[in-house]
Amino acid sequence: MDGFNDLKEICRMACHERQACKPGFEAMLLAEDTAQMMQVWRQNWNDIYSSKFADLMPQVVAGLSRQLIQEMRQADVFVNENSRRGLVIVCQPQRKVRVGGTARAYVFGGDAEVEATDHAQVYCRHEGVRIILRGYASAKVRAGECEIYDRSFLKILRQAQEPLSVTIHDQATFEEVTEI
Repeated sequence: MDGFNDLKEICRMACHERQACKPGFEAMLLAEDTAQMMQVWRQNWNDIYSSKFADLMPQVVAGLSRQLIQEMRQADVFVNENSRRGLVIVCQPQRKVRVGGTARAYVFGGDAEVEATDHAQVYCRHEGVRIILRGYASAKVRAGECEIYDRSFLKILRQAQEPLSVTIHDQATFEEVTEI
């Protein structure tokens, strides 16, 4: 992927295929640069994370140019990177991704490992992911392996086809929910 126009075309195709909401689709079409596109992503993030686009995210991320990744960083969207702020997209990183502060990490699969501290949040729906929570970090998880420490908090959705392992330390707590 060479740049913004390639990213915009992938987003357009994904929105069309998924029949995205009209306001989000129109906002995406009006985006003129990476910063504006990242604003559209943030405004529609729950829809992106729970849609068919989520299945495309690892391929999209793999094709991002250095220039585009730098532009995304400037808009507080980080790809497989440690951060203490913004939105962190995790797709098969080469090393452990650490998030802290107020960062929100969204795991899109792979054999990822994410460690969250402070008040960071992690969201994961995929097997093969290891999540470690420390401090007051929290997570919403459907599958994977979780270790929670200190006063961290975990919400889990148990489903038979998605194995989940939870190890609790200190005063950390978890809650099983029916919907995440």
